[in-house]
Amino acid sequence: MIKTNIKNKQEKKIRKSHTYKILVLLLIPLLSLIAILPEVMAHCPLCTAATIVGVGITRSLGLDDSVIGVFVGAMIVSSALLVNNIFKKRNIGGNAFLRIGSITVATFVLTVLSFYFAGLFGPANTHRIFGMEKIIFGSLSGAVVSFAAFFASNEIKRKNEGKVLFNYQTMALTFGALILNAVLFWGIFR
Repeated sequence: MIKTNIKNKQEKKIRKSHTYKILVLLLIPLLSLIAILPEVMAHCPLCTAATIVGVGITRSLGLDDSVIGVFVGAMIVSSALLVNNIFKKRNIGGNAFLRIGSITVATFVLTVLSFYFAGLFGPANTHRIFGMEKIIFGSLSGAVVSFAAFFASNEIKRKNEGKVLFNYQTMALTFGALILNAVLFWGIFR
């Protein structure tokens, strides 16, 4: 019994070291890409692609579903803001708050349905927080954090006469807040 516990601990250490190596290898190309791209002032496909990469990385590393959900929520919000920008470019008017809200709800429903039909959660799943699926709880949290970071960046731009303080300000604020949220969930639910 003691030997198996020691063996399990050693295996976990080896897995953690491999996990960190994989994470570093995946982050280097992403950070390099960000460094060489020209300045971007609006919400863009790069943000959407980066959140999708975050979902893939966390799922492949075997992290808790609530941590994955944080990045899924960010992907939902990022996709909704991207679609909203497309609508604005095509002069599709209306109340901006209602338009963003309805696009976000539609994206969230489609994401949850695809998760359900893919078998990622359902009645047999025992991984719940407050009676809610962990991935949905994390998604709601990630969506709130993403919107908060996006609006905080817009407020900073408004106070700075329409200019950002640094390149990729919105993306940096969003990912910083998401990483803090994910680390919090990882610490609580591991």
